[in-house]
Amino acid sequence: MSRLTAEELQNLPENPDPNIAEAGKDVLLYLGKSGSGDEEVFTLVGGQRNSTIEMTAGSLDGSHKGTGGWTTAIPGMKSWKSSFDGLQIMNDEGAQIMEHCFRYDKQAHTKFVYPDGSFQIGWAHITEFTRDNPHDGIATIKSTLEGVGPISEITPAAEDPAGEEDTNGETNTETNTETTDTTETNGETENNGEG
Repeated sequence: MSRLTAEELQNLPENPDPNIAEAGKDVLLYLGKSGSGDEEVFTLVGGQRNSTIEMTAGSLDGSHKGTGGWTTAIPGMKSWKSSFDGLQIMNDEGAQIMEHCFRYDKQAHTKFVYPDGSFQIGWAHITEFTRDNPHDGIATIKSTLEGVGPISEITPAAEDPAGEEDTNGETNTETNTETTDTTETNGETENNGEG
């Protein structure tokens, strides 16, 4: 029995069922590094373990005598934030951008990219930046990104004019997340996207 060729292995059947849960490890946070508009380049934040997207609305009390003794909640001002945690990666550009934005009150352009290349994007202030350096564990970073204005709805990759930059500094204009989570250190590949 002969071995399958690389092309045959690449063309193995795919499950057509779209109702498959997404792995959280494949949702990646990028930060704007340079340029603007169609020319903007985003860089991957290395060592990611989690980056939440939390959207909330203030609750206004709209109850009155005619509401039958029940409160009537009305949504007020909306906000969003992201709680990031990950490993400290030496010389990681994403972490450098986070700390710079925190120190100098600069807004960070944030982009959350999903496995199919779709994304959400918005501006945020870094309101917390913590480096945890335990004597008996891995050094980590925790950061809070609080939205300035709205975060976009999930947008298809086809509508994304900007490119992402992998951790080797190469621009990826096709939003291919499979090529954005590795970096080479002394010739060895190290995974930075999944933490």
